[in-house]
Amino acid sequence: MKKLNIKQNINPRISQEAHELNQYAWINDVSSWQELIDIYQSLKQQVAPKKVLLLLEDIGQCNYTSMHASMGDELYFDESKYLGDANGQEEEIFSENLQPLAIKYYLEQLAKKHNQIELERLADKIEYSQEDFDLLIQIHEHPEIIFDSAIEIKLVNVEQESEKFVAQLNGYFSCDLNPMESFSLIQYLEKNFALEYIGLGASLFFFVKNEAFEINKLNELLNDLSKIYKLNKDIFTFLKSHLLDKNYLILPYVESLDVFEGCFN
Repeated sequence: MKKLNIKQNINPRISQEAHELNQYAWINDVSSWQELIDIYQSLKQQVAPKKVLLLLEDIGQCNYTSMHASMGDELYFDESKYLGDANGQEEEIFSENLQPLAIKYYLEQLAKKHNQIELERLADKIEYSQEDFDLLIQIHEHPEIIFDSAIEIKLVNVEQESEKFVAQLNGYFSCDLNPMESFSLIQYLEKNFALEYIGLGASLFFFVKNEAFEINKLNELLNDLSKIYKLNKDIFTFLKSHLLDKNYLILPYVESLDVFEGCFN
């Protein structure tokens, strides 16, 4: 079975940009993290300067919470002034063609100074149990186990890798990192640690490391993450060893990781 499959735009009334933003392609049955990254890096080169966003785990739920996250007061994009009297299928076509405009609006909103969240303000946002940290270790050891059988790909017309977050905003529930907090974290990791945001699922953000960490820089990263996640000794030690050896980091943005219980039995 072919791994990477390009989804053709069969509706001439849907713009190619809108089509690619909705779903450009999918990847079948990824068997390892390295296989995923090889496909991702190759596709990045082919479609540049567009950015590649991956939807990796529990995509149905990810889409559902993303839809609601984008309807918050700070981010709500009012399509009605563009739709006029359109309804039914006509409205659906108009709405899809408006999505490139919507993500530009989201980016403008997230860039506003009052929506830029300092790391210190996230200090008491999330508190994980030992069970959550144990699951996070297992997720890092075998990320392919939690991937959906068909990973979806979006192409996003933005300048920075971090900015493609606007193509799939998330953080809907009150105990999650909200979209402003998530975007601030993703930008912070990109700017300070060269961690490239590659995608998300219903619970997790995924990053690749584009340069080797010096030990002092790695300690700085883990100390910063400890402010947000209150990392205990076990997960701190694991992530330190992991990031010295591997090229990826997976971070949760939800209240609990119990949805992954049973995945690794």
